[in-house]
Amino acid sequence: MASHETLRESLLEMGFEEQLINNALKLLKENATLESVIEAIDSGRASEIIDENKDDQHGSNENSEAKSDDSSTSKQLSKEELEEKRKIYSEKIKTNRLNIEEKEKEADRLREIQRRKDGKDMGKLREQLEAMQHQNYIESLKKEKQEAKAARDRVLRQIEQDKIERRAMFGSLSNQNEASKPSQPNLMISSTASKSGKTKLAIRMLDGTQLVQEFDDKEVLSAVRAYIVTQRNYSFNITFAMPPRPPFNEEDMQKSLFVLGLSPNARLQVVQR
Repeated sequence: MASHETLRESLLEMGFEEQLINNALKLLKENATLESVIEAIDSGRASEIIDENKDDQHGSNENSEAKSDDSSTSKQLSKEELEEKRKIYSEKIKTNRLNIEEKEKEADRLREIQRRKDGKDMGKLREQLEAMQHQNYIESLKKEKQEAKAARDRVLRQIEQDKIERRAMFGSLSNQNEASKPSQPNLMISSTASKSGKTKLAIRMLDGTQLVQEFDDKEVLSAVRAYIVTQRNYSFNITFAMPPRPPFNEEDMQKSLFVLGLSPNARLQVVQR
């Protein structure tokens, strides 16, 4: 609750008479507030205290008869003055209330403007935050894609490296196997001579069947080919092979079975040329 001094200053600034203010404060004592003091002044209660003071002063200076007449006249004049003052104070109070209402409306308007401004600022801040979150999400996806691509590239490089290492290892083993193979005997010289002068050939046909036939050691390989063509009615040219050796060529066809190293027995495979 405001002090009497604070209330007095506020009411003086509003245009109220100091005597009325003091009387109202005296009347209301510790219950005095700005509204209650204005109400006391507006209702005339503060003015009645002034009237009583005037009546007391007037009665002490005149005799009893003059006191009665003058007091009545003074009291009547005081009421007229009081009524006029009440009108003035009522106008002041009305004006002050209008001013207060205008100030409150202006304050409300400013608060509304500030609220809208704060709302716009919050909207902008929210949009900025959402934009930042969206940008962070895009960057996160981009980073994940880059990491996935890098991991995939590492796997592909490792697979390729494994292939190279396997090829190198298999090539080394193949070279070692080739080096460890014994050299083939000269086909022109047979290490084993046929005692009977015959060569027994087991020939595998194109259809997978096998034909076994005995030939003279001196027969050339082309004679064996002619025999097979006659037996199978082949209409195309053929030759023979002894895997893993390459197929015999036309020059080999003119050599004897003994010279080719097919005696005393051998396995041949028919190959279409």
